[in-house]
Amino acid sequence: MSNFTQRLKGMKCEAVDATEYEEPTATDTIYSVGTSIHFTDSTKLTAQFWRLTKEGSPFVSIFDHRQRYGLPAQVDAFRMMRDELVGKEVLDAVLDKTTGDLRFQFEGDVVLEVFNFTAFEIWALIFPDGTMELSNYALDPKPVQFRPR
Repeated sequence: MSNFTQRLKGMKCEAVDATEYEEPTATDTIYSVGTSIHFTDSTKLTAQFWRLTKEGSPFVSIFDHRQRYGLPAQVDAFRMMRDELVGKEVLDAVLDKTTGDLRFQFEGDVVLEVFNFTAFEIWALIFPDGTMELSNYALDPKPVQFRPR
């Protein structure tokens, strides 16, 4: 496995996009949308489950997306994430080797945690050279690296 976390240091977040998989139902909205984060070198992170903290406190997570919580409008977690991350540099990136979770420390005391709740591909990092790092723990206790042929 490459030291892919070192490759991410110094990169800036360029864009945050929601990927709509299906029309959400009233009871199961969490699986209807995924997340794509693009970095300045064209690296792309795709993820399903994440949380953003700011200044050491919870800020927003995918679980908040489209919730009302008594507010006048639904929470747009992607807009909130975009507002916090775009243009900010990755100061540190860490892979938890036990859980497969990723932790990105951005400038401005903002932390993105990407969770690996399953034994299958729940996040992927796709690098400009075509290599990928996957959170696939079903086959191996560490992320699986793929290289294009």
